[in-house]
Formats: sequence, structure tokens, C-alpha cells
Amino acid sequence: MSSIQVMAAAPYPPNLTWRGVMPRLIVLNQVLLLVGVLSMHATEVLSPQHPQIQGLLYYFVWLQCIGFFGLLITANAMLLVARHGWRKMPDALACYEREGLYRGLPRDVKWLLLLTTLLCLLLGSWLAQQTFIAIQTSSWAQAWLPQTYPVYRMTFFNACYGTMSVYVFEYFQDRAALSEARERMAQKLTAQAQLNLLRSQLDPHMLFNTLSNLYELIDDSPQQARQMLLHLIGFLRTTLTGSRASEHALAEEFKLAADYLSIMKIRMGERLHSTLSLPDELGQVYVPAMLLQPLIENAIRHGLERRKQGGTLEVSACVQEGQLMLRVRNTGVNASGDSATTGHELQVGTGFGLHYIRDRLRTLYGNDSHFDMQHDLDHDTTEVTLRLPLNTGGSAS
Repeated sequence: MSSIQVMAAAPYPPNLTWRGVMPRLIVLNQVLLLVGVLSMHATEVLSPQHPQIQGLLYYFVWLQCIGFFGLLITANAMLLVARHGWRKMPDALACYEREGLYRGLPRDVKWLLLLTTLLCLLLGSWLAQQTFIAIQTSSWAQAWLPQTYPVYRMTFFNACYGTMSVYVFEYFQDRAALSEARERMAQKLTAQAQLNLLRSQLDPHMLFNTLSNLYELIDDSPQQARQMLLHLIGFLRTTLTGSRASEHALAEEFKLAADYLSIMKIRMGERLHSTLSLPDELGQVYVPAMLLQPLIENAIRHGLERRKQGGTLEVSACVQEGQLMLRVRNTGVNASGDSATTGHELQVGTGFGLHYIRDRLRTLYGNDSHFDMQHDLDHDTTEVTLRLPLNTGGSAS
């Protein structure tokens, strides 16, 4: 789920949620602490002006106190001020999409954030200083901690340095997250444009051939003409409904396939034998619209229609290992585009429809989806398998 999608359901960007920001801040805090400990120890060892060496443990405990109060006070205060600024913005989502987390804040909130950070640094540094001194003077720590008290300005300097480092890291992390979200949004818009292009290619082709057949059947076989017209109406109605959303129920996808295959059955007669297998429990699973239609049309145009005797076409859905599996299997070796033979299998064709489906699945689901197309030359069959996440709630894309 992208950062922009997360913010659409919350009044502030995802980087301002505890779950999103605190684990990252804790890890970064410890990394900066270790770097600081090693740097200070190396400085005092290599410098002849520091005859007394405090040791690694001394700096470790000191910087742990600074980091603890930095997270407890400064980080919390900055988080609350930023949340307050985003909550009162009426166009927060649009502003975040344009500017990001920090650039998008109003000017008065930025000044308030700066002032709050400074006050928290002063308070946090004083508490860290007093806590470290209390640890030093305790009876159980006197034996292993030198009794040299750090000056307040050094504690304050280290607190400022750590806070600035964290802010710089978070700033660039937010810019990277925003850039990634924009890239994903651009990919989805591209996929939607490809979907519209695919529909514009499928519909005129379908209408032209079907209307031509209707013209021939009106006089010779009025009953078949009426059946074809009913299936055509159903096909166009389902296509129109699907064009209004990027995804719909799998039952709608199979209904579209059923109307299309019924039309093709009238056109091809006994040369076409088709079966659709959709378990009832999968009818309301959501899938990208127009997912199976290009595969079915590809199977008929480049597989079955090339065979004088025709053949069979099977469309099925099932669940395997928690994922939705869709299969389109047909008689005939599809020859849509360039191909290369390897043994008894033929590699995937390069038709627009196949590339569109592969790219769309990759855009929507990433590595959670899989596209596979196998040609069995020995049995003269082609099988396309799609694997995608099982989505029962909609709005996956």
C-alpha cells in the first residue's frame, strides 16, 4: 500500500504514525550512538591534550541517556506538532502529494516545530545530564564509571547533533517514499490507460464480427440471431460495467467470458467446445477488470480458429496455497507474435494483450503475482496460468 493511499485513510502522512516511525528512529538512534562512542573514544586516545581517558563505557552510558531523552521528549514533541499541523490542513492529501511531509507543513507550523524542538533539546539535555550524574554517583556504578562529570554544553551539543542527523535522515527518507508512491501511481495510471486501449481494440473487433454474423443469420436462422443478439447485449453490458472500475467480482469476469464464448459458439458451431469452472465461494473474489477476456480471445483467434476441426477451451479458477489461480487452456498452439521453440515447449508470444496482462499484474501486485504460458507441442495444447493474491474485499488496485 502506498504512502498516498495510507494518508487517504488518516489525517496525517504515514511517517507520523508511531508504528511507522519509532522502530526506524530507535535503530537510527543506536547507530548514531555507537558512532559517537567510537568517535569520542578515538579522539581522547589520539589527542595528547587529554591525559585522562574516560573509556568506551563512560561515553556509551552518557550518550544512551542523551538518546533516551531525545526519543522520549524531542521526538514525541516533534511528532505531535507535525500531526497537529497536518490535521488542521483542509487539503492535506493534495499538499502531501505535491510537497511531502516537511515541505508541505504551513509556515507557522514550521516555526512552532523549530521552537518546540529547541525547547525540548534544552529540557532533554538537562534531564540527560542529571540522569547520567545520578548514575555516576550511585554506589553500584562508582566502581566502573569515572567520576568526571560532563559539562552541560557538551550534552546539549550531542543532543542537537543527534536530532539534526535524525531530521536529515527522515527528510530524505520521506522524499524517497513520496517519489516511490508517485512512481507507483504513474504505473497504475499507465496500466489504466493500457486497459482503456485494450477495450478500444476488443470492442470494435467484437462488434464488427458479431454484427456481420447477425446480418447473415437474420434470414437463415432467426432463432440463432436472437440468441446471438442477447449474448451480445450481455457482453456489452458487462463490458460497460467493468469500464467504470479497475476491478470487479470474479463472477462478473466469468459472465463476460460466458457471453463472449456463447457468441463464438454460434459463429464456430461444433468446432468450439468450452467449459467454465468457477466455484461458488470464489464468485465474489475481486480481480482486475478485463483480465481473462484477452486470454480467451487470444486462445480462439490464435489457437482454435487455426484448426479446421476446432477444439476445446477450458477456463477455471481455484485456490492454491492461499492464492487465486486462474487457468485458460485451449487446443492449439497459440502463435500470437514472435516465439521460440525449446524442446516440446514454446515460449510466450509477444502480443499486446499478453504483455498488457503481465505488466498489469506486475504493477498491481509485484512479486505476489505470476504469469505463465506453456505450449505442449506433443498434445497440441496451450495453457495460461495466472496467480494473484486472494482479494475478497475489493479495492486492491
